[in-house]
Amino acid sequence: MTGCPTVRIAVLSRHDLSSLEAGEKVHVYNKTVALAKQAPVILFTPYGYASPDMQSQMKVIQVSPPGLRFALALVLTLFAHRADYDCIYSRDIVLIALAIPMKALGKALIIELNGIPSLEVEIQRQARRVREPKLTPLICSVIQLVEIFAIRCADLVLPVTEKMRNIVVRNYRADTTRVVVVPNAVDTTMFRPLRDEGAEIRRRFGIGKETVVLYVSSFSAEWRGSGQLFQVADAIQRKRGDVVFLVVGRGPMLEEVKTKTVKCEAFDRIAFTGSIDRRLVPVYINAADVYVHDVWQTASKLIEKEGLCPTKILESMSCGRPVIAPKESELENMLRKSNGGFCAASVEEVEALIGRFADSLNLAKSMGRNARRYVELNHDLNRLTMLKVELMSKIVSSKRFQGQKDGLPQYHKQPRRNSSYSHDLAMLSQFT
Repeated sequence: MTGCPTVRIAVLSRHDLSSLEAGEKVHVYNKTVALAKQAPVILFTPYGYASPDMQSQMKVIQVSPPGLRFALALVLTLFAHRADYDCIYSRDIVLIALAIPMKALGKALIIELNGIPSLEVEIQRQARRVREPKLTPLICSVIQLVEIFAIRCADLVLPVTEKMRNIVVRNYRADTTRVVVVPNAVDTTMFRPLRDEGAEIRRRFGIGKETVVLYVSSFSAEWRGSGQLFQVADAIQRKRGDVVFLVVGRGPMLEEVKTKTVKCEAFDRIAFTGSIDRRLVPVYINAADVYVHDVWQTASKLIEKEGLCPTKILESMSCGRPVIAPKESELENMLRKSNGGFCAASVEEVEALIGRFADSLNLAKSMGRNARRYVELNHDLNRLTMLKVELMSKIVSSKRFQGQKDGLPQYHKQPRRNSSYSHDLAMLSQFT
């Protein structure tokens, strides 16, 4: 895979990256910037959705105001700038579907799948009260049609888990040679052990030698069941006084969750930070002894189907903190291999594991060191981005070669099915 020519990448995004808080937008930002460090990138985004620092690292094309106008103007804008890029990449399956006409101009389409939208909508609608629950099958069917259209037309599909790859191949009948797992990644230079900075956060919140449990959420979706964390906190704090919960984030559900699930006396040992700057996330992780992720029923149901490895888990491990994660086969295998945390299948198990870490801070430190080593070897953002760019270059080169070989315009031919993806997958095995 060495010696591939530099590929010019058009990145499509609808996320507002002009101001960042902990959450999905940060992950989109990090991956886009990481790509720009490896190859020439043009970001296509709505007006005002790119931060000033992004404009200094890549070319930014502001297409139109957000919403329907952006979708309608995107294809024309891509056509107008067709000479400036070789392939189109996005984590948004709808935007890739809109960009399919560019295949007629020989442009390669690359989708990164961090989830299956139709599956996520189905589970989310089932988990909360919606006006027309009977419309759920119809809504999901429409989304599936978009997914089928985009995935089958894509030249390269990059799911982040093996389970997602199986869904794409089995349910969408995608060409197996074009579906390659590239796991989620974390910037290990940013997310690293920061002992002094973490200690300062603890002092700021008046935390001494207590065991600190970190939870990070946007508190924007009821279906995630974040309130159950506070039930755990309430239960633990009735039994012992040496555990403090550090809750990062804010959102429409937070006040409701606090009112319904937390007794007044428990607030003394729950520190609410509110929203924090993305650059401070590693510092707050370092203020904790253990990170707990959503392990509640609905979130676990989704993760069980998709095999999702949330970036927040990797970020905590990269900072040298053990994690308590949902009980899912791929996550469980990762934590077993890394010895960097435990999986839990219920609220009771979460409570028991927090107590176990509180009883042995040496266990937390040892597992944290293991977690850091594992992430450095298997989920480093720079290394996995380099691999992603090489795969894109290979796809672009393959399309060019096929067109030259047959003496036809590139858009008349599809990529060869016998490309050397077995070698690419062997390369990937060193990361997973």
